[in-house]
Order: sequence, then structure tokens, then C-alpha cells
Amino acid sequence: MAKDRIDRDEEDLVRLYLTDIGQYVLLTKEDEVRLAKEIEEGKTAEKQLAANAKMSAERKRELRKLQRLGARAERQFVQSNLRLVVSIAKKYQASGLPLLDLIQEGNLGLMHAVEKFDWRKGFKFSTYATWWIRQAITRGIANTGRTIRLPVHAGDTLARLQKARSRLELKFGRPATLAELAAEVEMPEDKVTEALRFANEPLSLSEPLREDGDAELGDVVEDRSV
Repeated sequence: MAKDRIDRDEEDLVRLYLTDIGQYVLLTKEDEVRLAKEIEEGKTAEKQLAANAKMSAERKRELRKLQRLGARAERQFVQSNLRLVVSIAKKYQASGLPLLDLIQEGNLGLMHAVEKFDWRKGFKFSTYATWWIRQAITRGIANTGRTIRLPVHAGDTLARLQKARSRLELKFGRPATLAELAAEVEMPEDKVTEALRFANEPLSLSEPLREDGDAELGDVVEDRSV
């Protein structure tokens, strides 16, 4: 009885949350670029204010205005993508974490994606943000102790893979494919897949299996019934 009541309460909270975020308008590609520029200008203004105390009062007012516009743009960027987080979080309900907890973790990833987004590279934000959101969710799941642990003897292999993944991400400006990662560490693809699948570090679970495909390693832990 108590569990049923808790489940109903959670469903009500989720319903209220979905109603609340439904008010935010989705962004066009042009909106994304405009807001990203405003965020960038706001951060630049913030740095200038912190670095130069001798500027004129008028210049300070201009920079503070840019700073406020940047903060507002960042807030709008996040709010307009909250539904994306929900759609991704629902795929991980089999993890045992309540949906609202999964959403909360995903929102942290979304905020990080907004912060890191580079509009000059021409990426669609939702594609870019999905990777960060999944990272945050799988990290949250791992922190509850519900993920499968990598055997101790495989720790060195995992460390090599994670370092290689970071190098390739910096090089390409995107997550490395399975083939690229396997080539970098000189390991067969099936061995790389196995190591990442059972890794304690959840960030690797959202690696794409192929550069031109939709399948990802994270699919092995997603709830496919949703």
C-alpha cells in the first residue's frame, strides 16, 4: 500500500513537471546560434569586468547588460531543452532510479552541454546535448551502485580506453566511434565493446557504435520496453 502511494505521488509530480516545462518554446537552429552568441558575449563581459576595475562607468553598464543578457540566454537555452532530458531519462527507468531523479541528473548534463556548446561548429544542439545528458544520467546511476562493476584485472584496459576517448574527443570535437577508439588503443572492437559495457565509469556507455549509425553502447543498459 505504501509503495503504491509513493508510486502515485511520483506520477503526480512527474505530471506536474511535464506540464510546467511544456510552456517553454522549442528553439530553431537560428535561435540556438543567437542564444549561444549571447551566452558567449555575456561570459566575455564577465571576464572583462573582473579583470579591469578602472574602466568607465558607462563601459561597466554596457558590460553588465551583456552579462545579464547572457545569463538570460543561458536560462532560455536550458528551459527550451528540458523535454529532451525527459525523453532520454525515460529510457533508463529500468535502472531502478525514480524518473524524477533521472531527470535531475539529466538536467545537470543539459546545463553542461549549454555551457560547452560551440555554435561555430555547426552541430545541432539536440544531437550534441544528448551525449552530455546520457553521460550525466549514467553517472548518476553508477553513483547509486546499481551498475555492473568492471573486474579489477581489467582496470588498466579501461584506463587506456578512457584516456584514448578523451584524446579523440579533443581531436575530432565529438565522441569517438567504436572503430576509432579500437584503432587508437590497438584492440579488437569486440574487446573494446566488452570492456566499456561492463565498465564502472558510465561515461563510455553513450559512445556511438558506428559513425553513420544510431546504435550506441549505452543501448545495452537502456530500458527497451519504453
